Amino acid sequence: MKKPLHKWENPLFFRENKLEGHNLALPYDARDKVEYGKSKYKLSLNGEWKFKWQMGVENQPQNFFCPDFDDNGWDTVIVPSVWQMQGYGKPIYLCSSMPPQVSTVESQIPKVSHERNEIGFYRRSFILPENFEGRRIVLHFGAAKSALYVYVNGEYVGYSQGSMTPAEFDITDVLHEGENTVAAKVMRFSDATYLENQDMWQFSGIYREVYLVAEPETTLEDIYARTTLDDSYTDGILDLTLKFSTNKEVTCRVDLDKKEIFRGKASGELKINHIVEKCRKWSAETPELYTLTFKLYEGTRCSVKKEIRIGFKRVEIKGNVYYINGQKVIIKGVNRHDYDPDYGWAVPRERYYQDLYLMKQANINAIRTSHYPDDPFFYELCDELGFYVMDECDVESHGVRRKNVPGDNPLWTSAVIDRAEMTVLRDRSHACICFWSLGNEAGDGSNFAEMKKAILKLCDLYPIHYEGDFDLTKSDFISRMYPMENVVDKLVRKEAITATLFDNIANALAADNKDVPKSAFDDHPVIYCEYAHSMENSLGNFKEYVDDFEKYDHMTGGFIWDFVDQAIRRDGKWLYGGDFNEGWSSFYFCANGIIAADRTPHPAYYEVKQVYSNVCAEDIDVERKRVKIKNKNYFIPLDYCYLEWSVAKNGKEIESGRVSLDGIAPQTAKTLTVPYSTEFETGEYILTLSFRYKNENEWHKAGDEISFNQFTLSNEKAKPEPREGMIKALSKGNVHKIIAGDTTVTFKDKKLYGIDFGDGNILDNSLSFKPNFFRPLTDNDTNYFNFAPMLKRLNPLYLWDITSRTVSVKSFVIFPFSGSCIVNIHWFAPFAGHVETDIIVNSDGSVNIGQNMNSPVLPMLRSGVRFGINKDFCNVKWYGRGPEESYCDRKTGQRISEFRKKADELFHYYMRPQENGNRTDVRSLEITDDGGNGFAVSSDFPFEFSMHSYSQEKIEKAMHNHELKKDEYYSLCIDAKQRGVGGDMPGTACLHEPYKMHSGSYSFAFCIRGVKGGE
Repeated sequence: MKKPLHKWENPLFFRENKLEGHNLALPYDARDKVEYGKSKYKLSLNGEWKFKWQMGVENQPQNFFCPDFDDNGWDTVIVPSVWQMQGYGKPIYLCSSMPPQVSTVESQIPKVSHERNEIGFYRRSFILPENFEGRRIVLHFGAAKSALYVYVNGEYVGYSQGSMTPAEFDITDVLHEGENTVAAKVMRFSDATYLENQDMWQFSGIYREVYLVAEPETTLEDIYARTTLDDSYTDGILDLTLKFSTNKEVTCRVDLDKKEIFRGKASGELKINHIVEKCRKWSAETPELYTLTFKLYEGTRCSVKKEIRIGFKRVEIKGNVYYINGQKVIIKGVNRHDYDPDYGWAVPRERYYQDLYLMKQANINAIRTSHYPDDPFFYELCDELGFYVMDECDVESHGVRRKNVPGDNPLWTSAVIDRAEMTVLRDRSHACICFWSLGNEAGDGSNFAEMKKAILKLCDLYPIHYEGDFDLTKSDFISRMYPMENVVDKLVRKEAITATLFDNIANALAADNKDVPKSAFDDHPVIYCEYAHSMENSLGNFKEYVDDFEKYDHMTGGFIWDFVDQAIRRDGKWLYGGDFNEGWSSFYFCANGIIAADRTPHPAYYEVKQVYSNVCAEDIDVERKRVKIKNKNYFIPLDYCYLEWSVAKNGKEIESGRVSLDGIAPQTAKTLTVPYSTEFETGEYILTLSFRYKNENEWHKAGDEISFNQFTLSNEKAKPEPREGMIKALSKGNVHKIIAGDTTVTFKDKKLYGIDFGDGNILDNSLSFKPNFFRPLTDNDTNYFNFAPMLKRLNPLYLWDITSRTVSVKSFVIFPFSGSCIVNIHWFAPFAGHVETDIIVNSDGSVNIGQNMNSPVLPMLRSGVRFGINKDFCNVKWYGRGPEESYCDRKTGQRISEFRKKADELFHYYMRPQENGNRTDVRSLEITDDGGNGFAVSSDFPFEFSMHSYSQEKIEKAMHNHELKKDEYYSLCIDAKQRGVGGDMPGTACLHEPYKMHSGSYSFAFCIRGVKGGE
């Protein structure tokens, strides 16, 4: 490495005058009420700061940090914030590459561009409150990226890297009475950028809170509450380590839930051991917290009071199984970026509530802080609400991880150890912490072993996770990302895994594939640190993963990738990588959430909610009306919920009731009677069992649904009624009409031109009736072309687009048959092989449509028909799965019932327009105008449909939702089947066998009948 010109270019220099990490408890006077984040000894410096942004490191404003510097020409920004969201510089989104401002040439690392670096200069003034006088003043920056210089009253105070943990400085000696000036210089890029190459937007600025805290001379500098349980998991063990600011003797009092547990004299450091008999245990299901209150006395005067909340739990690995409080717990987790669509990394408090409430409602019990420590407030809420947190260190060198960064390189050793220590020292007393993670996608090497040693020295309670560990000496888990079917099979069977050429290619964008010896399964549980890649219309075959977790004890569970889309909202538009003219980008790969950036749930969210549920019904005995209710919780009975049951005939509820679930203990099942009295006639009878909360709390209402199960009680099909009526066919030139009662079916130029059931043509011939084999490609369909959208037409699936666009009539024949009139159409359909459609007009006015095809070569996207519908017919009712979209491999979270929506409500807006809005297992469909007139579609077998105001050509062409313009007609697709959406791998479908559509023969048929309002 060349001799660095600046501190921000030297990996060995990452802190100066920066205080060590510690518990962030605030000081109070003895009688003060303690409220998180508030104290009369805390002065917030959030708000308006004077700001200057510049490109390049030359010609920096001289003495900008001096109190008398003239900043009248500077702008004003809000702190906390990232400056890219306030109009300075450009956001950069790269999922794995280093930003172009830093070199990736191994011999040059670390090298940061001077010309293309950005600097933000900040200034503001403050006046110390009177009650701060005579106290030690600490300046706290919650987070700043990527290198931070701090000045107070013209004096250099210190320097910090490590942008996701606090930077604190003792500024007591540089303060004076009256107005004081604090200034900061933030470098967007530095040597630290090499360790902060996470899959997220690259922002910069001061983006967590800034404040002063006034500590008395005699205070608690650090509190470590080490909590666990005894071997019987009955009594709580509390080991306290208190670090004092002075070596002189003080009196310390400690209360636990307002009961004194210690009083004595100490100096320097104090260790206390206390046993809490029959303690209330903390878990995600029972987030029981105790309050620890500390008071220091000088004589009889209390110099300071501090409080923290703690929870008693025990986390351990026994053999190859992960346990919490003696129970084999399944991690039903999700990865979460600390992100807001309007403020970037400066996440408002209300977003944390919103996110964690949505997670609780979706039955999520664990969070991985991908890939850095979150704001401290996040952990407070996780303690309170109950989440198992994998706290991840801020280390990711994705773009250079194979270039010994950090690897075994001593240049980076101290820096990565510092990042680990700052994380643990801040967070180790939190009840929610259940794992430490060394980082993400940063390669392997001895530096990770050093990080592990440092962590265990500070907190040895929790197992260490690191997916990049090749020899399983750093990680206590066999951790995998996006395991494909063949790898999953070996993991569940505990078979040795050898990295094959195929596996390495398939995982090139996700993780280094690693060999796993069979012996590793003896003492390492398996965990998926990232799985079920939810890139927009995705999360297929999710249930299969969780079934494995429940079946095999060594399968700990996993964390879905990921929770929220990282879209940027600008002027009502949702933007992603490449939308800011920032150069090379990973485009829309930032849209992987089960919820949208504005926190609107995607359909995948409901799949997670259903599959992750801890209560379910199974093994129904229809004759005896008995069903087994299973409590999958580990620590609580089902007394918190009740069972609401209903029986529906053909989607319409005919009776319902409630059953108590009280007394069903955790990890047990009980068979209950569901007292329905229905006598089954012809028709489909479905029993729905809905599990609902009894009472309201902060994140759910009384009666909110937890999950549901459905069982078919009877399904005797009605015998078809005899058809009556007259039918006639009229032809004039190229126009053919078939008339049966009120029904007129018109063909023009060998195309289906009109279907009129007596109230006008339901068809809009802007989109003529044709077979349809294409769908606007999902991200997973797009595959590796996601990284080069300009080349996506090279994807062979676009051959189906060509087929659907160019399909034309090859032959057209009308002939009578058994009281009906049949129109047989053979289609010319490139790549589709033989395609034939029969349109049968029956004497009762109904219209049967049947289609047969034989695709000789290509795997298929869908097999169905598409046609335009007059926009007057805007009301949709269907009997099938709903209310949200579903696909053959993602439908568990959608129930079978009767649903009604406006046609425009069927469209789901993903960040990038693509296939959406499909409904599966449909028995019948009715589309009407506001007067109730229209048509109904039915079939002897379940079918699929979608109906949109946008043609699939428009959806396919658009790269953003704001580019979509509605058509003057609805596009109605009726399908025998669509293939699944997949989701094993990032942006790659990897469909499981049951959800593929291989080349071969496909046929289906449906019937259209007229519907009259009032009937």
